[in-house]
Amino acid sequence: MALINIAWIGRLTGPKGEIAWRIITEVAPHFPQLHFTIVGGPVTERFQQALGSNVTLTGFVDDVNKVFAENDLVIGAGRVPVEAMRFGLPVIAVGESCYIGPVDGSTIAVAKASNFGDCDQLQPWQSQQLKDDLSALVAGERILPTAEYGAYVDDYRIDNVYPKVMNVYRQAMIMSYLKRFKEIPILMYHRVLREKPERSKYNIYVTVAELEWQIENLKQRGFELITFKDIAAGVRAKKPVILSFDDGYEDNYQNLLPLLQKHQVKAVIYALGDRSIRNNYWDMGEGEAEASLMSDEQLLACHRSGLVEIGAHGLTHSRLSQLDAEELHREVKQSKIVLEELLEDEVVSFAYPYGDYGVRETEQVRQAGYLFGVATITGPVNLANDLMRVRRITMFPDTIPAAFKKKTSGWYLRYCKLRGKDF
Repeated sequence: MALINIAWIGRLTGPKGEIAWRIITEVAPHFPQLHFTIVGGPVTERFQQALGSNVTLTGFVDDVNKVFAENDLVIGAGRVPVEAMRFGLPVIAVGESCYIGPVDGSTIAVAKASNFGDCDQLQPWQSQQLKDDLSALVAGERILPTAEYGAYVDDYRIDNVYPKVMNVYRQAMIMSYLKRFKEIPILMYHRVLREKPERSKYNIYVTVAELEWQIENLKQRGFELITFKDIAAGVRAKKPVILSFDDGYEDNYQNLLPLLQKHQVKAVIYALGDRSIRNNYWDMGEGEAEASLMSDEQLLACHRSGLVEIGAHGLTHSRLSQLDAEELHREVKQSKIVLEELLEDEVVSFAYPYGDYGVRETEQVRQAGYLFGVATITGPVNLANDLMRVRRITMFPDTIPAAFKKKTSGWYLRYCKLRGKDF
């Protein structure tokens, strides 16, 4: 498409007004074959007197889309280039901070980072830069990839922007709430059994009687049993504690859920995204007895009780640090997608299988849209210090009352850190 009509869109005051002035007085006279439309205001006598025969001042307009439809190239900064690219128009980005130039694959990253020239350290530019770029475009020596512009502006679509804005808002609310507490006890369980098993290599269970005593004790001491989803929703608790259960065992449905319903308290269950996995295959090879995982119907029953937050525990309980980038992304992101489709609800927290994670893994969890990344015995003492490395306190069978009270004291993590002890 031949370039004939060029539009500059922006206010005519301040630094942007100076850009418009330079286009009118220094650039437009160099291109008598082109027509320049300057859209914005206020239109002053200074601008009117400077107009050449190939420049039109429109002042403010109500329909910017009409301007896009009538021009072959747009010059501007901020939101203007984004809207122009949505129309598939070639764009030259120049703002009050710096000159970006024609937008293509080589300039889009810096254009986005600087809001298309508006936000950066002040970098003076010469009108000759704009004249050279326009000359190359007019002569066909440089072709802008307007067909790719749709992908360039995906980040600015409302369905992409809104969740990010809301996420920032929710993060601020979460941090404001959590900073009130030096330490929140977050207890990590796995299985809940009616009787002690004949053997358990890792002792990843408590009995119903033990757990019921613990729940009753917490209530008597004024604790409120909440979930990560409660924190994200702004639910306030004066003395919070979180009970979390990894892997999604069937006995959680059979034995934990009735306890929660009896005492009207809450818990978090971390389930696998691959719903075809029916047992704890990852532990069986290490000598742990086989244990069934919840079916979709059982998981849904827990969720629909209103007392259980369902979090993600990866697709297949894989060690994330041993996966390549593509496999890691799938384990983290796809488990969220699958569970959200099943539950028809948001999944806000992710528990790292084996507590195995590093910087790469926490960043993947963050990018996948989780608000909390839940670890095991690693992470800061204060939850608010890093929501992607939430430290938990491991619970084992045969925990005596004194030990349980110490673990849920609200100072236990600091005590362990001071003593250099495990959790």
